[in-house]
Amino acid sequence: MSNGFRSKRGMILMGRILIPAVLVAAVLFSGQFVGLMQGYGLVFILLGGMALALMSFSFLEIGAAFKCASGIPGSRAETRTSGLFWEASARNFWMLGVLASVMSFVNALTSSSVSSGGIAALASKMAASLVPSVYGLVLGAVCLVPSWKLGGILCRQPLEDASPDSVRPDQKTETFWKLETVLGYALFILLAAWTIVRPFLSMPAVSFKSWSWFFYGPAVLIILGGTMAFVLFVGGAAAGTPLTASFALTALIGLLMGFTQVLLGFASKDIGRIASAMTFILSSSFLGLAGMILVGAPMEDRMVKAGKADRPTALSRVAWAIFPLVALIFLGMAFFLVITPMNK
Repeated sequence: MSNGFRSKRGMILMGRILIPAVLVAAVLFSGQFVGLMQGYGLVFILLGGMALALMSFSFLEIGAAFKCASGIPGSRAETRTSGLFWEASARNFWMLGVLASVMSFVNALTSSSVSSGGIAALASKMAASLVPSVYGLVLGAVCLVPSWKLGGILCRQPLEDASPDSVRPDQKTETFWKLETVLGYALFILLAAWTIVRPFLSMPAVSFKSWSWFFYGPAVLIILGGTMAFVLFVGGAAAGTPLTASFALTALIGLLMGFTQVLLGFASKDIGRIASAMTFILSSSFLGLAGMILVGAPMEDRMVKAGKADRPTALSRVAWAIFPLVALIFLGMAFFLVITPMNK
């Protein structure tokens, strides 16, 4: 009976893996989505997702998450942490996809195709920069399935004894700088640095310096300064809870300010003002997403694991879901602004 049950469960697990794999392979080999093939973008999101997982979770917790997702029952604490892991993975893939699109968009603008390839080559590169967002959304949707499944299991599991060791088994060992955390941050920084530097290696003669587009002075002041002000006003009572929402709100302010400057630039037919406003928009998107990914989300994950919060706050969840979408919309508007001719 036991061997038969294990065999049946193994066949169900294999079916869950093989059926989506066959469907994805059919789509890829159909030839209908050739424009959605972007190897580097997919590698960036997969490795970046691995890095972000290590920032918030240990190797043991990641292994337990895959075990619980495969149908092997665990304790209530393991199920709770595993559900948090898959929700965090869905969030991370979605935000990483949009971040990769912003970085690819800037690389397209700063490449030599601006002067040599003409508007057609530039438009093609900028359109291709949106593909990583598709990857991130698909992977995020896949990770939501085990998150919802484990949430249902957790509701049906009996409550454990209310002893300190059983309620918060990881609170004693939860520290900020662990080996996994250091590896995660190091991997992500290497990936981001390589993405920014790669165009310079392949095309040394670039028209602009991309660093100024990622770290535009006014955007840095608004987002970092505004976030610090939010945290100081809230105080230590809320710990790291307001960080995610603060990055999202200040970055949204930057996006709206940049878009207002774009409209004023078009009204006055000032190309220099429009270029500066475009830099404001792209830098605000990049800094807001980077702050949420590197600071806000990992800190909130550790708070939930340590028992300082039952779950991520509703405001943080809204920011994780909505702000990347808003940044993607502004990225699309920036695309049309670049390819729209304007008579002086």
